[in-house]
Amino acid sequence: MRSLQRRRQRALIKLIYEVQNETASSAQLRELSERLRGDVEAQKLYVFLMDMHAELILEEEFLVPEEWDLFSQPAEPEPAVRKPPRTRHSISHYLLLTVCYVLPFTVLAYFTWYAVQPVPHTQVAVLGEMDHAIVTGNAEQLPEQAPLLTGHTYQLRQGIVRLMMNSGVEVILESPAAFELLHENSLRLYSGSLAAEVNASAVGFVVETPSQRVVDLGTRFGVRVEQDGSSETHVFQGKVVCAEKQYQQTKGSTHLLTAGQAIQLKGDGSPAVSLETDENRFSRALRFQAQIDTLEGEIEYRQEIPDQLGAGDCCSSQHLFLFQEHKNLTLEEDVTIWKIPETAQAGGQPTQKQTIPKGTKVNVFLLHLDGPHKDAAGKDHPKVAVNGTIHFRHPVLGGFKTDTDLYNTDQKLGRSDIAYDNQEFGRSGRGIDRSDKTELSPSGKQLRVAWSQRGGGGIGRDQIRILVATED
Repeated sequence: MRSLQRRRQRALIKLIYEVQNETASSAQLRELSERLRGDVEAQKLYVFLMDMHAELILEEEFLVPEEWDLFSQPAEPEPAVRKPPRTRHSISHYLLLTVCYVLPFTVLAYFTWYAVQPVPHTQVAVLGEMDHAIVTGNAEQLPEQAPLLTGHTYQLRQGIVRLMMNSGVEVILESPAAFELLHENSLRLYSGSLAAEVNASAVGFVVETPSQRVVDLGTRFGVRVEQDGSSETHVFQGKVVCAEKQYQQTKGSTHLLTAGQAIQLKGDGSPAVSLETDENRFSRALRFQAQIDTLEGEIEYRQEIPDQLGAGDCCSSQHLFLFQEHKNLTLEEDVTIWKIPETAQAGGQPTQKQTIPKGTKVNVFLLHLDGPHKDAAGKDHPKVAVNGTIHFRHPVLGGFKTDTDLYNTDQKLGRSDIAYDNQEFGRSGRGIDRSDKTELSPSGKQLRVAWSQRGGGGIGRDQIRILVATED
């Protein structure tokens, strides 16, 4: 066991040296990102060093703190305490321990310093897709694909816009918002809301607000800043760390948040308030991120899928829920899918199939209707009927509507971390019934549904898996 641990330590030391010397491959960068995400101690070190070094770099005045408590000397030496004899170790043993503990501090400090250091008037992002958006900088309205520079404050006066950071991070901003770019992997949000999606190569993405510093550990999250400077961070997937700020200065208190958790910080010295993640506070940004224009009727979009989607597990008999299972998924083989009929052809038409070739990029969604099969009094839930329309930004390629097709595609097109059945009922009905109406508009971008679910204590649910073209 010790031998294995030493080998892992040596491998980590070599990896850190490669990264520090800027000779690391993309695979090595991903490996370091995975270790940061999975190691609690590494996360604590990362946050501590980020907080310590960012104070030297991030503030506009670039003032050096007068004293670091970590390195301050005690006023009086501690009295000598006689200790029992210990086992003598070799010099190489102590050298290895020193390298293992000191180098991570050094390298993580370097990453944090690099991530938050402003480079004046340097392009670090591009304005991506815009939805009725008006973005201004220096009193000028900016077009799509305009370069965004550090050292400027930008205003999003209306609509929604996608920022493509040079680091690969995708940020969706909702109006009204004011923001400043600090680096290719960090920005300051003065007001408004954003939703960020961070890939493995950009772990450590930083969002500064007046009341907190948010450090990504490989995740999807949202940040909202009110006019008074108070802010909330909501984690949809993965982990983030939030460092409290009081009167624009970092206090050092940190909070590790995981999926489903949120926090509110006011920045006036009042205690942090723990919350549950609320996607409704970022609904416009999350739909935009999923390439959904609008929803009508009783359809609600949720970016993150519940851990269990078995009969009776989720979510409500009053709504159809749309979940995104994969974004920009490249098909590894040809896929034969149900060709959803157009509105004029929907009635009485036989089921048609079509093949989507290998290599096609798709967005995969699951449309789900289920709810409690007993009411609050324990009686059988009555029959429900719901309908709605999904306006996708790109054409719907087709889907899967039968129990067999849904089960057969769970592994390749679904999510491996989701339980599509529960233990009590086992495999149960999932596909839509013949009476459930599902049709496409002539453009192929609007999916209209009118589904019903029988009462009488049945354990079925209605689902279809939908493949949608991507912007690529």
